[in-house]
Amino acid sequence: MPERSDAIRFVAVATSVAVIDQLSKSVLASTIGSRHLASRVEVVDGWLALEYTENRGAAFGLFSGLAPIITGVSIAILAGLLFYFFRQVRPPFWQTIATGAIAGGALGNLVDRVRLGHVIDFVSVGPWPNFNVADSAITIGVLVLVRGMTRQSQRLGAAQPIDQGT
Repeated sequence: MPERSDAIRFVAVATSVAVIDQLSKSVLASTIGSRHLASRVEVVDGWLALEYTENRGAAFGLFSGLAPIITGVSIAILAGLLFYFFRQVRPPFWQTIATGAIAGGALGNLVDRVRLGHVIDFVSVGPWPNFNVADSAITIGVLVLVRGMTRQSQRLGAAQPIDQGT
């Protein structure tokens, strides 16, 4: 079990991400949502916009129509993350923050799936599919985890003596 301060950091990051995600979606849905004439507001002409969309699939709208399966997989991933994190004795700071961001993002999108049957996406950047705060937190968290684990494994590998086969 992580130290109390690590658990508090994890919960604080996860909760903050989920709350900011839900608040941002609520504001966007009430101002440019499906019931409004304008569902897109240009921020940087042709490159960045706020655009209300309903994602009924997984990442990039893949597997649309499989909402119950996607919801179940999301719950399993969230449970696995919690299990993984809380089995560690003293996780590094970066791992606590990254895992909290992923958990918060997963929770934010899961709330949408359960409550609405779809995920609200609203950030439109160039040709990329629309995304939201939760998606950003998950992506950044995964990148930080991969980078941190890669560096950690390189350090551990460098510290190992080379077997000369004697």
